[in-house]
Amino acid sequence: MEVKDLLKTTSANLSLNIKFDDLIQLFKEICSQQVHPVENSRMGPSEFYNRKEVLAYLGIEGTTLWKWGKAGYIKSYPFGGRNRYSVEEVEEIKTGKRSIRYGK
Repeated sequence: MEVKDLLKTTSANLSLNIKFDDLIQLFKEICSQQVHPVENSRMGPSEFYNRKEVLAYLGIEGTTLWKWGKAGYIKSYPFGGRNRYSVEEVEEIKTGKRSIRYGK
């Protein structure tokens, strides 16, 4: 019985002696089968701009971006304690496909 088959079939505590090379091979096999949620999600990290990129790309000041966020004109998404902005939304603003309506 191979190690990966043993791991799939047992639910008890198990102690194994395994060679380092075999462990690396097992790890590579398991990793190649894993689904990476960031890569398969609709919006991955590469599809977001950070704050500085948005400011430079749109040629606006930080206060403008803050006001747009408060008004709901652009949505920020938190990643690792930092706000990110959807490339799609930023492109809509840049091309004029998204307009802002202040007030209610």
